[in-house]
Amino acid sequence: MTWKPNGTVQINGTTYTDKTLWNVQISNGRSNILDQSRAGFASVQLLSTDGTHYNVQLNDTVVIKVKNSSNVDVTVFTGKVTDVRSDVNASGSVGTAVITTVTAIGPFGQMARKIIGDTAYPKEYDDDRMDRILTEAGVAIDVVDTPGVYEFTARAANPVDAYTLATYYAQMGFGYVYETQSGEVGYANESRRLNEVQDNGYFVIPENYILWSGVSANRTLNDLVNSVTLTYKANATVSASNAGSISTYGTVASKVITELEQGTEAQYQADRYIALRATPQTNLSSFSIMLDSSYMTNADRDVFLNIYMGKPIEILNLPNALIDAVYKGFVEGWVFSFNQYQASLNITTTDSSLSIVPTRWQDVSALQKWSDVGALVQWFQYE
Repeated sequence: MTWKPNGTVQINGTTYTDKTLWNVQISNGRSNILDQSRAGFASVQLLSTDGTHYNVQLNDTVVIKVKNSSNVDVTVFTGKVTDVRSDVNASGSVGTAVITTVTAIGPFGQMARKIIGDTAYPKEYDDDRMDRILTEAGVAIDVVDTPGVYEFTARAANPVDAYTLATYYAQMGFGYVYETQSGEVGYANESRRLNEVQDNGYFVIPENYILWSGVSANRTLNDLVNSVTLTYKANATVSASNAGSISTYGTVASKVITELEQGTEAQYQADRYIALRATPQTNLSSFSIMLDSSYMTNADRDVFLNIYMGKPIEILNLPNALIDAVYKGFVEGWVFSFNQYQASLNITTTDSSLSIVPTRWQDVSALQKWSDVGALVQWFQYE
């Protein structure tokens, strides 16, 4: 049997489905690894041909679901209504068709309207700082990665909106904040992606799933940094650079201002900037997948319906003229679109080397022995 999305949109407890539900588009995540995630949003079109007025109110809760391959509901968006617009689509002697477009925004939208930070914060690690911010913001919390990686200095009282504060410290901790499809907010620290690959590996996307027209491979000096000066506590500074990269590309310098407490952590972070960005990497442009394709397995379709920011992906058998290697990356953002009959997913990724730094010998404990490494472990798994 051909899979269909069979989507439902619930607005303030009222469910819209079947012919009432016209087109739905959901956007989540970010388009660039150098930025933080933006608020997710959904656009829902409701069709009325019988004069029904849809009494949708601002701030109504919106929950969007589709059926997976086992005909079980999967939540793909949760948010609040921000805009409602009704337009006459067609009118004649038979009747009038009106499309009501409802726009909803994810929990980051709520955070952007909540002012917090009017009391001082103590010196604390990134996990405690992010948990404090999200708790003050009043959002449902998914996961805040622990243990903490970076210690932040004490923060004086200074009211600011919760989204700005959360993204500021997430960026400072080499992590990111994200929204879940169920309307929760979480914090992924710099180790999340490495741990994900170690635990679960990369999800392989067969090349015949992808609509290749318009897909491109991109490498740009805009991603390059080979000399960094990083400021931390009390205007102290550390620096790092890569002589080989400077020799090849010239000096591309950057100044990073942080509220890190420890000089050792500041130096590690400066070194990490260089390790991640001293060599330009090739990224695929966003690419689209038809979820109702007959080529797709049910298991893979269900994985795509539960897509999330930071998911490791791998694409084999790429056109050689595009990329002459296997592409490994992480999902940064996506646009999910569906109607009564079809569903598509447009995915934005970045190369895995921009997220994961290879293990360096100087970082390995002198007490490490070959006998401590499992006989079945492969090199790419060791990290």
